[in-house]
Amino acid sequence: MNSIDSFSSKSLFYADSHFPYGLRRSGEFTRHQSDLLEQHGNAYEALHNGSRQPETEEEIAFIAVCNGLKEATTDHEKAWSKFCQVTNKKKSYITAFGGIMPKSGPEDIGPEVTTDLDVE
Repeated sequence: MNSIDSFSSKSLFYADSHFPYGLRRSGEFTRHQSDLLEQHGNAYEALHNGSRQPETEEEIAFIAVCNGLKEATTDHEKAWSKFCQVTNKKKSYITAFGGIMPKSGPEDIGPEVTTDLDVE
């Protein structure tokens, strides 16, 4: 097989759960990266999670990048690495009192914090 057959996918990849307005509108990726992710993202994801076996040398190298065995060098590897980095960020929010609160909610802050609901 040649490199044209690498990362073939029958459908477009949207990642709506992370990017409800689309990969291009997220501001996280270049236009070229978002095109690669849309066209090949399903193949990238399947190779990454092991549900698809690599068919070319390029795909074997891609899996090595996913497993942290080598640095991303090709456009495909760089696009997927950036996607994984962006989607695996832990989100936090700054509260009105200047503290940083985890996304899960105020119950993670600690027992010393009280709210109006706790006072009877």
